[in-house]
Amino acid sequence: MLPLYIFLTAVTAQFFYVLVNWYFLRRSEYLYYSVYVLTLLAYFLNKYLADENGIHHLVFFSLPKLYADKILCILSYIFYFKFGRHFVDTRNRYPSVDRLMILTENVLFTYIGIDIVLLCIAGNSPLENILFPPVNISIFIVLIFVFKAMLKKNEVLDRFILIGSMFYGISAFVTLWLGTNKNPLDEGHMAPLQIGAMVEMVFLNAGLVYKSRMLQQQIVSSQKELIEKYEENQELSLRLGNIRGRISRDLHDDMGATLSSIKAYSEILKTDSENLVIANLISNNSSEMIESLELIAWSTNPAHDRIGSLKNMMRKFAVPLCHAKDIEFTMEKNTLNDDIQIPGETRQNLFMIFKEAINNMIKYAAATTCIIKMSVMDNRFTVTISDNGKGFDGTIKGTGNGLLNMHKRAEEINGTLLIENGPGKGSILRVSIAYPFRIPNSWDIK
Repeated sequence: MLPLYIFLTAVTAQFFYVLVNWYFLRRSEYLYYSVYVLTLLAYFLNKYLADENGIHHLVFFSLPKLYADKILCILSYIFYFKFGRHFVDTRNRYPSVDRLMILTENVLFTYIGIDIVLLCIAGNSPLENILFPPVNISIFIVLIFVFKAMLKKNEVLDRFILIGSMFYGISAFVTLWLGTNKNPLDEGHMAPLQIGAMVEMVFLNAGLVYKSRMLQQQIVSSQKELIEKYEENQELSLRLGNIRGRISRDLHDDMGATLSSIKAYSEILKTDSENLVIANLISNNSSEMIESLELIAWSTNPAHDRIGSLKNMMRKFAVPLCHAKDIEFTMEKNTLNDDIQIPGETRQNLFMIFKEAINNMIKYAAATTCIIKMSVMDNRFTVTISDNGKGFDGTIKGTGNGLLNMHKRAEEINGTLLIENGPGKGSILRVSIAYPFRIPNSWDIK
């Protein structure tokens, strides 16, 4: 065996080192590891302190060291299992292994109870000597199953306990080989087991340090994620507030103005109920208000955040108008998936540009065909509106929003608007925005 002072110094220092770490970190694996080290220390002290006959001389009685030897050996396995379970988190990472190790711990506790009863009743009972070998064999079978599961997963954290256990296991087999056919009281062959135990502690210490750093990094990472999520939530809250503000302004500006007009026209009808012009104005204003409400509801409803919904809205608006003017309306089929997500603000602005373009085509282009095409190329989503009309000279007549407002809407969704036209050559209007889609800058109202 190693000199007592060397072994005692090494193991005692290890015990207090782990105990101090447990005090500050309060992690259960440190507590179980400190108890494991203490049990291992007691196991070897049991061999050191006995006399040449293997007897401990206490105050009032004497105790053979072989009585405590097997109990302390099995007890060290129990706390090693408890430490290992908490160190590699078998409950979450290896559920089946965790259940097996807990069962093994309970069986070993039962064996210790039986062993104590036998020692108290019959001393070094033959039955106790018969039970000890199969119990040890069972422990090694369980360890093989555990280590096989860990090797299959092959993660860094598990390697520390695997390598440490490997050294201790090798030293145990060497110790058994050296002790073959020797007197049970002869402990001269125990040095390899002591060296193996100290090497194992080195690897387990390294594993504990690695796990502490890993957990610290996880805490830092979690804190960063929480901060990022908080900032995202704050940004989302601001954006939602801005959306509500936009809806409120749309309702106030469009709906309010329209309702005021309807109210004024209604006052006129009170005195001139046969005035068809006023009645038509009320009807037209009511229709416009309904369309505006439908557009607001459509653009703010997340259920419509799809390319397919935008196409349907375009068809719903353009087909009746084109049919009434004998214009052949075509929306080209393409490979774009109708379920591609598109933000409501982007949908609304694209539709309003489309609506203005269709209105101007019907009023001024004298076209017979209108073709709509959607495509994605070079990370750009493009809507193309073309007709075979007479073109125009760069200005839009009438009371519509005009080119200026169309360009403004394109800018609000981080896009560009290009128009190709010439007298007698028809017109091609292209709206292009970045793809994949992102939340438009226009949400960030200052």
